[in-house]
Amino acid sequence: MTQITIEEATKNLYKLLEKVAKGEQFVLMKEGKEVARLLPPQQEKKVFPNLNYFRKSIVLKGSEMSTTILEERDNQRY
Repeated sequence: MTQITIEEATKNLYKLLEKVAKGEQFVLMKEGKEVARLLPPQQEKKVFPNLNYFRKSIVLKGSEMSTTILEERDNQRY
């Protein structure tokens, strides 16, 4: 993070904002003390969609796996 005075920030605000938009960060100093920070906006957290609708839409074809296994055991193909 680059430290700059408030006076420098006031004179060059537009340029600073362009740099911040590109990812740079600045600490604003007044009389040797940190008073503020210029940071790029936080990225929105991606929320995974609710998959319940998708799961309910799946239609299984054929018999259940447990039934198939029992049938194959009876047919000695297991």
